[in-house]
Amino acid sequence: MMLRKNKGIINEIIYNHTAYYKGKYRHYPTITELKSILDDIINSNSTTGYIRITPFYINEQLNMQIEYEEYMFYIECRDSFDEKDQRLHILECLEPIDQPRALNDLKLGAILYPICKNNDVTSYKIALERYKNSLKEILPKMMDIAKSEMELKEEDTAFGYFCFEIHSE
Repeated sequence: MMLRKNKGIINEIIYNHTAYYKGKYRHYPTITELKSILDDIINSNSTTGYIRITPFYINEQLNMQIEYEEYMFYIECRDSFDEKDQRLHILECLEPIDQPRALNDLKLGAILYPICKNNDVTSYKIALERYKNSLKEILPKMMDIAKSEMELKEEDTAFGYFCFEIHSE
């Protein structure tokens, strides 16, 4: 299935960083690449309907991978919303029905699941910066989950890496 190149500056940035061979294949950026993509989006001075970033960890030695849906970043732009909508949105994202693990951290939930108004570039940039900065806290937590669920030994960790699946519209 060919990847679609959605219209808009941010969608083009994401497509250019995550699709290759004319959209036939998807690239999953590393943490370094993700930070560069986020910087490009922040510097674009625009917004888009939504961006969803789902982290995962792959270990080549063990031939295993873990997807961290509970640490997914999802920013959505709406025509209007209030504090109640924001709170409900965060709570819905924190307690999804089909996840093996749940995130019970409202403070982190506010960083991972922001809502902003359409074309509110300032709030959008702030939310992306907050997410980028929160990765320092999130990545060690995800590594602990990988060590536990994959039963990683110290010698296995050199064969693993974090990647991110990015969607936007």
